[in-house]
Amino acid sequence: VCSSYLSSGINAEYGVTTTPTTEAALITSTPADDPDNVVYDEVYPTCDCWTPECGYCTNLECTVQQDLANSDRGITVTSTLTRKTLNTIVLYDQEGHQIGKFQMSLRGIWMSGCVQCRAPVALRQARDEEGRLTWSFSLKEGVVRIIVGGEVLYEQELAGECKEKYSQAVRFAFDDMSCENTFLYDRSEMLAGDKITPDCSGRCSQ
Repeated sequence: VCSSYLSSGINAEYGVTTTPTTEAALITSTPADDPDNVVYDEVYPTCDCWTPECGYCTNLECTVQQDLANSDRGITVTSTLTRKTLNTIVLYDQEGHQIGKFQMSLRGIWMSGCVQCRAPVALRQARDEEGRLTWSFSLKEGVVRIIVGGEVLYEQELAGECKEKYSQAVRFAFDDMSCENTFLYDRSEMLAGDKITPDCSGRCSQ
């Protein structure tokens, strides 16, 4: 069962924004020409933004810029999926205000104030023997998608105020996710804050 809330039903809890502690210029998701066939992708840990150093997810140096509404690739994560543990991506607008969260487990899929769905059975079946899965989260053109191995396992079109709100997502961070989980840092359409490093500024051992 899946419900997509009407625009008038957006949870007021997520209407509260926070003041960012740093500022950075917005980049677009259009990759530059690559005549030398340079490899842009790197594997980074999912640095937890819910720390004092990151201002509990308000410091923009702990976020990654990406124009999610126009990105063909979205955010690719490798993580452990269980029923009890949430995979959480915090989404921000151009000013650095938090606009909501995407959360997923084997139990369900949530978008703050807009989506509440049961997780597709295919997610459980796609995991490896250790319960890990590489999946991509996409918001392209206002459609929430979970993609695994090139196959769309979940899709939900946003409408009204929900679509308007999440179309402004141009930054993201990870909340309460361990150093064992990783994401694909695509330099062609992402720009990481200073605290998003291969060891999460010393918080994750390499």
